[in-house]
Amino acid sequence: MTEMMKKRQNFYEFLSLVFEKEITASFLEQIRRMNIPDEAGNRQMNDGYADLKRFLAAPIADPVEELAVDYAKVFLGAGEADSKAAYPYESVYTSPEGMVMQQAWTEVCALYAAKGLTLETTQADLKEDHVAIELKFMAFLCEHDVEEQKAFLEKHLLNWIPAFAKRVKDCSRQKFYPAAAELLCGFLEMDLEFLKEWEQSHTGEHSTFSYVVSREEMNQILSALKKRYKVCAPAFVKSRGGIGDKVRYREISSVEEIVTDRPSDFSAKEMYYPVMQTMIYFSDTECRESTLADEREMLLLLHPCDINAMKRLDTIFLENGGQADSYYKRLREKVRVVLLQCAGSYENCFCVSMGTNIAGDYEFAVHIRETGVDIQVKDPAFAHYFSGGALSDYEPEFVSRNEKTVKLPEIHGVEELKLASELPFWDQYDDECIGCGGCNTVCPTCSCFDTRDILYDETSLDGERRRVWSSCMLDTFTQTAGGGRARKTAGANMRFKTLHKTYDYRTRFNREENMCVGCGRCVKQCPKKISFIETINGFTEALAAAKEEVH
Repeated sequence: MTEMMKKRQNFYEFLSLVFEKEITASFLEQIRRMNIPDEAGNRQMNDGYADLKRFLAAPIADPVEELAVDYAKVFLGAGEADSKAAYPYESVYTSPEGMVMQQAWTEVCALYAAKGLTLETTQADLKEDHVAIELKFMAFLCEHDVEEQKAFLEKHLLNWIPAFAKRVKDCSRQKFYPAAAELLCGFLEMDLEFLKEWEQSHTGEHSTFSYVVSREEMNQILSALKKRYKVCAPAFVKSRGGIGDKVRYREISSVEEIVTDRPSDFSAKEMYYPVMQTMIYFSDTECRESTLADEREMLLLLHPCDINAMKRLDTIFLENGGQADSYYKRLREKVRVVLLQCAGSYENCFCVSMGTNIAGDYEFAVHIRETGVDIQVKDPAFAHYFSGGALSDYEPEFVSRNEKTVKLPEIHGVEELKLASELPFWDQYDDECIGCGGCNTVCPTCSCFDTRDILYDETSLDGERRRVWSSCMLDTFTQTAGGGRARKTAGANMRFKTLHKTYDYRTRFNREENMCVGCGRCVKQCPKKISFIETINGFTEALAAAKEEVH
């Protein structure tokens, strides 16, 4: 497989050189020394090789000069009064205007940027969607995920190369460039079939493989992964003044940065659902949607509770109301999950009670030890990163017992829900809770936000619309323009939050799971030391007692 990928890469690079600029004498001599096959695998490649042989055998006094003239005529339209040419840009063939630097150019620029690639050339006529640059990028992709290769091949090569090849044939005087275009078309078709066959052979159930690597080897693997992904994990973040450093999710470069002996203070959701998002930019004459500054995919190292929390947010943002939230979706689609094995049950965890202590949806799992790192690979696209490690029998271990447990309330029907809402139990929080919203800020499943219009200058209409995290625990959360509030006390807000986390979500979306995943972050975050564990247990006990009284 490695040999085949290298051969494909070499041929893409060869074709890129053919179309990038005029053929030099040394390059033409290399082509003459090539072993040109009689049978190459499909009709177009056979025809291309045959025409190439005819050109090389033809008695041309100065073939390099003839090819330079043909290059200028075919690809630049030189000497043609009607500008008839095979312009080598995807945008020309895929845009309604038939112009360069259109949508296709924008798309491939974003793809290159996501890989950390930029076009550096002294040739003014080379743009990012030039055939040579796209072929060079395809050669680069041959060392990456097969799914990515197939997607780029279908969307940014086969969608316009056949039309381009036809124009090359119509515009050329010599056989060289039509032969190269035939080779290109034939190779692309054959390569697509190869990738489809590979994809089919690797779909469905597949075996997992486990490895053990040293920390030094893992750091080298992280370095390789970072060429494609933004790798994020729980790590220390300096606080203002350097006091009370927090563990938050951020981009990391080494195993040593990853915190494993305590849970993160903030959840990973801020990586794919940021605290603040600009949705649109506006002025007095126009409005345009925001774009992502970083197009890279993300590898998030998540504990099981946070993997399950992500599913809750997916339900809320992608399945609520029948239409997906585009701002959430565009970031969420970039996330690839790595299971980060817990070092044990942390102080305020109650994930076992919530059924979120186990997760199976991940690309690969890691267990970071003092002497090395255990890896289990489920997605074959990641296998090559770890193939240099020693094979092992590692299976992720999941927490099976927490020191803290909760007993969830049982609510059946509207009458019991009404009873739960009217419990005197909630009144205690009128004095205890200060409504700071800290619990919502660190919660991995809270999704509420405010929408704000920001004007850059008080004398202009230029600005942007942002959405910013909000909290159902704030006393202004339900306040309307007239000043009225649907929930007027901290106790009412606590009731709302608790029911939402332990009943409403499950009922609204007809799910078995609850919204709360038992991470315990809110317990640590609360400045008044209110334990959500005690809140759930107290609520369950109070509701059971109230139902006993009714009956």
